[in-house]
Amino acid sequence: MRLALKTALLLLFFLAPLLGQSASPQVRPQTFHVEGTISSEWDVFPAGVLIPRSWYSKGESLSEGVGTNGPYVPLPRTQITFSGEEGTKTLTVDERGFYQADLAFGTYKMRAHGPMVRPYVRLFRVKSPAKIVLNGTLYWARTTCDILVGGDAPEQQVQETKDACGGEDSFPVPSKDGTPFQLYIQYPKRRAANRGYIYTSDRAAEPDVAVCVAYNLFSLEADTVLYDVKTRTILATGHVVTADGSGRTRHADSAGFTIRDGEVLPLNQENRKYDPNTGKGGVRGQRAPGSNQHIVGDEGALQEGSSESIMAPSLALVVMRPLAKRR
Repeated sequence: MRLALKTALLLLFFLAPLLGQSASPQVRPQTFHVEGTISSEWDVFPAGVLIPRSWYSKGESLSEGVGTNGPYVPLPRTQITFSGEEGTKTLTVDERGFYQADLAFGTYKMRAHGPMVRPYVRLFRVKSPAKIVLNGTLYWARTTCDILVGGDAPEQQVQETKDACGGEDSFPVPSKDGTPFQLYIQYPKRRAANRGYIYTSDRAAEPDVAVCVAYNLFSLEADTVLYDVKTRTILATGHVVTADGSGRTRHADSAGFTIRDGEVLPLNQENRKYDPNTGKGGVRGQRAPGSNQHIVGDEGALQEGSSESIMAPSLALVVMRPLAKRR
């Protein structure tokens, strides 16, 4: 009897640490909530309409519920992929284009895509609990653009084609802590300026397609956008619409911003007196008159910033001639 008791006590002594470890609760990663609406050119078509399977790009997966046989498939819904340190998560929007997900804190590359449309891409970081709203639009991919390119080198021809027919540019804007932020710009047309590029809408071929800019949680649409690579300054004019990841949007005739370390700071009117053709003028990176300390692109400020923090009260832009209004 004593021997059995001693044996049981010894087993309990050695197994207790293991039992304690197995009973310890697993630590769940902290998460944030992201949601939004992705509008698509396909929205005008009725649900269930059939499209050729060949319209899918090579390697592009079919949406959930779409069959795998036959030359035609039902009209797909937009798919959204979030790729980050914690893995990859793919969603399919509902009939209204809405999506939502809970993701672990970190840096993510978001890609919304579908057949025959230009993908919507952005890279963002969230490091505290928040509700993030990221909306986007998928425009038709341009399949025809009759131009004559003069460059001999293949890369020069590619760049001349993008100037005339549009495309997407991305610029690295890494932060001090090493986060590899990128500035993404989608555009119908562009031309080189002294210190960057001027992106414009194409009133003849694509009158309803705006220039789209995305940086961290900040996004902007406008008729014309100048990006100064040296000062990392964005100057926009014509039907300017901005969003800061909170779900709010702001409208203006013109606006100016400087970007750094994942943040977007409004510029005052004086700092936007820059001529892109001559390179004269500059940006000192001051806040816009009347703005508070809300920094666009910082998800921690979404709960605190004033609704007027993105736009200055007066936004008269003198850097370029405004385009005619889109109809």
